[in-house]
Amino acid sequence: MDVTYSGTVPVLKICMVSEEEIGGPRAMIPGGIGQYILRCAKLFAERNHHVTIVCMASDDFHIVQEGIEWVGLSTKGRSWDLTIYRWLRKQHFDVIEFPEWGGQGALSALLLPRRSGAVVTRGHGHSLLVQRAHGKRLKRGRQHMKEWMQLKLCRGILANSLYLKEEFMRDFGLRAKAVDTCHIGVDPAAIGNDRNLMVEFNGPVIAYVGGLDRRKGPELLLHIVATAKKLRSDLPVKLIMVGQDTPTGPDGTSYREHCLRTIKELGIDDQVHILPPKPRKELFQVYHQASVFVSATRAESFGIPYIEAMSIGLPVVTWNTGAAGELVVPGSTGFLPEYGEVEQFARAILTLVEDKELWQKMSKKAAARVRQAFTQQRLLDEQLLWYSSKIYHVPQIEVQNG
Repeated sequence: MDVTYSGTVPVLKICMVSEEEIGGPRAMIPGGIGQYILRCAKLFAERNHHVTIVCMASDDFHIVQEGIEWVGLSTKGRSWDLTIYRWLRKQHFDVIEFPEWGGQGALSALLLPRRSGAVVTRGHGHSLLVQRAHGKRLKRGRQHMKEWMQLKLCRGILANSLYLKEEFMRDFGLRAKAVDTCHIGVDPAAIGNDRNLMVEFNGPVIAYVGGLDRRKGPELLLHIVATAKKLRSDLPVKLIMVGQDTPTGPDGTSYREHCLRTIKELGIDDQVHILPPKPRKELFQVYHQASVFVSATRAESFGIPYIEAMSIGLPVVTWNTGAAGELVVPGSTGFLPEYGEVEQFARAILTLVEDKELWQKMSKKAAARVRQAFTQQRLLDEQLLWYSSKIYHVPQIEVQNG
């Protein structure tokens, strides 16, 4: 974190807002932001903070589960921005956290009275960042303007990485002191690793966990597997891909189907297994089948699966883009080939899967890196202290530049 906070945290009333239907009778398997909200809410509640998750829902609902209050709001034809604002103005929280995506908190940041709570933004990724990840020409449209408005008007901004902080400064003209950073920590139990086990060497098996989405680069992984086959036909690399399908294939078609066609064209049918999304508690079983975690995302604003995999001893190979350099130490906990260098990526994988001694060294260093820098409890403490520095009705916690 680039700012050090000192002091104690009072019991807080925290509201976390999600545009995904991550709770209630029709709950979906959440994406990255939804997973973050669920993880944080559970841990905040365990520390006796009062936590409410408000999410968009097909039908209104109000339930309490495991100490967390869940509120589902149907938009009934209105925008989500207006729906959530109208609900929040009748509530009393200390902190109301919105993601910056889509600027869904812009109206609340502009109009909510102080008694409703301090609106803060947790940075995960914004529209221009996604356009870059898709390789598109940048368009600063209505969504970008709403994001800019939310960031300018909210009480505080907490980015997931230094990379994302720099993107905020570039895309929204924010000053460095306007954006704080705090990484997201990992809890082995959250992915089903209750006994804190480490993976064993599984030979030429690699795993990818993430969206089956064009911007995440699964198709590039297929070409990397095919390239590895050309380089070492005697060492066929097997790829396990786990993720939610999206309509980001050609002309808005299924990306999973696009990948299946690509697999056939490349002649690697027996080397790739595509699995549907798994509940987080089952991810450990997937990671435990592999020797290396891989991702070909063009630019990741953080990369929760990276540190999940590293936490149980999987070295990581991914592009040297986005926040990857904040997570992976090249040559120590994995490799960071330059973006687009498919052969370099394939050779990095082969280096790890054919040298068990090197793999064992990197495996130990990967797990140690997470224990040192990405412990969930420590990072959660920093996030709660940051919240406390933003609320209106208690004295500000003393801040010292780190």
